[in-house]
Amino acid sequence: MVTRRTVLVIDDDAEVRALVSALLKRSGYDVLEAADGREGIARAVELHPDLVLLDMAMPNLDGFSVARALRGIEALTKTPVVALTARHLPSDRQRALDAGCSHFLTKPCPPADLRAAIAGILGEEPALALLS
Repeated sequence: MVTRRTVLVIDDDAEVRALVSALLKRSGYDVLEAADGREGIARAVELHPDLVLLDMAMPNLDGFSVARALRGIEALTKTPVVALTARHLPSDRQRALDAGCSHFLTKPCPPADLRAAIAGILGEEPALALLS
């Protein structure tokens, strides 16, 4: 029996959360959602997802702060945190990695690329994650 993996999507844009969540659910993942950084940290601490997809540009508590906070929680230090952001500059990428993100993807990210990236990060067969 294959264990379903859980992905936490933290993004203040409800439409983006809905689109990414639907894509991931169709790909066989369990999906958790958070509408802001504080909620995202709380959900990660409570539910220990296998991977966090994190928007970097959010009001109040931005993704950089969330990534640093997640890295400071012992139970989550090895959880992959993937920046999924509209910020495209090399300096944004470096800033996200410095904050504790393990990977960096830019929006818009084609669905097949997002599924393949998540599968690769989680060490899964890409063909299995690409099933829609």
